[in-house]
Amino acid sequence: MEDIMEDILSLKARFIDVCYHKVKSTTISMKDGKASEITSGLNSGVGIRILNKSWGFAYTNDMGKLKDAALKALKGSEVGNRKISIGEVDTIQDNVELRANRDFSKVTLDDRLELLKEAEEAARCAEEVVSTSLSYGEAQVESLYMNSEAANIKSKLSRGVLYSQVFVKSDGKLQVGMERLGGTGGFEIFNEAGVSSRQATEKALRLLNAKAAPSGSFIVVLDPHLTGVFIHEALGHAVEADHVIQGESIVSDKLGKVIGSELVTVYDDPTLEGSFGFYFYDNEGVRAEKTILLGNGVLKNFIHSRETASALDSIPTGNARAQGYNHPPVPRMSNTYMKSGDLSFDEMISDIKSGVYLLGSKGGEVDPARGVFQFSAEEGFIIKNGEIMESVRDVALSGETLKILKSIDAVDKQFDISGGYCGKAGQVVPVGDGGPSIRTYSSVGGTA
Repeated sequence: MEDIMEDILSLKARFIDVCYHKVKSTTISMKDGKASEITSGLNSGVGIRILNKSWGFAYTNDMGKLKDAALKALKGSEVGNRKISIGEVDTIQDNVELRANRDFSKVTLDDRLELLKEAEEAARCAEEVVSTSLSYGEAQVESLYMNSEAANIKSKLSRGVLYSQVFVKSDGKLQVGMERLGGTGGFEIFNEAGVSSRQATEKALRLLNAKAAPSGSFIVVLDPHLTGVFIHEALGHAVEADHVIQGESIVSDKLGKVIGSELVTVYDDPTLEGSFGFYFYDNEGVRAEKTILLGNGVLKNFIHSRETASALDSIPTGNARAQGYNHPPVPRMSNTYMKSGDLSFDEMISDIKSGVYLLGSKGGEVDPARGVFQFSAEEGFIIKNGEIMESVRDVALSGETLKILKSIDAVDKQFDISGGYCGKAGQVVPVGDGGPSIRTYSSVGGTA
């Protein structure tokens, strides 16, 4: 493989990189304690980028057609006359592997099914449970990256995720609770599978008796998960440098300026081992590193590929990511989170006379160009006179990104980061987001 890739790198061009990607995957769906679908597969191929007048890109999963793909990419690179340059980086030769306590390759199908059965039994901890749905996924990923600057990087890691969905019913009312467990490593990722599925049940039970959400402007407290979703969606996409260059970011002209409260410090960090968004090197062979995005409210950096870094007179941040060999890399987040503060949760809510505590996320919409967002929380609670009171359901949070960032006036000591998948440019990549609980001021309303 290396010899074939070396041959491609000898083509005449300004810059060439080649990435071999192999993924061995297993997915299992379990409905009400019975496995409804089991799939496994092996997918591999090579993506080739060539830069001359523009970028040419081609890929193939047939090693016998690799040279043909390279010539196709070369032809594509001769079209147009864009002035493209790429930021300088260290030339690296490395061979890295994320070690696992229980390697997926040594885990049997029976082991996986037993794990899911135990998680399903834990979810049925209440008589109100009427249905359960579990979705298990794992991926063992190997890659080889080479470029015409003599980079040669081999990488191995594994990633897993478990989604638990539990339906409960009482007095004609039906509710659902959801939890997600995931990370990088081995089968040990799922050690808390039963705990996670039980938490989904407990959430659904709380929602059975929850009241309709209030509407209006409130002091709101976001739990670590919803803090992470806000940071990822409302801020993270706005600081991806391709959005900045394309004029699709509310912060494109605010580098070095105050855009948030002095309590707000935000990082993007792919080096958090065990996290869902972990990686050693990005898809341009740039070493992963922790990047400060906001420092005490001041916008410090954008998230860069080599091309965007050069265009904005910056340095690559190790955030050029691709879904696989069949996609070109673009600037993407990894693990994006807010730094914790000094307060306890009780201290943070102690002086709230009337507010809303929001937990989890069921999705939402964000416009990074206009800087507006709306998220639906999984559940909420009324806060009165510093106390957590009755549960509320179907609650949404909306507002303007910069106003919310500037109105954050309390950050607690908690820190939690959760994983998931982020879609952009037709690609889906694993990411993490999180932080502490935060207090701010926003519009709240019902979603149903």
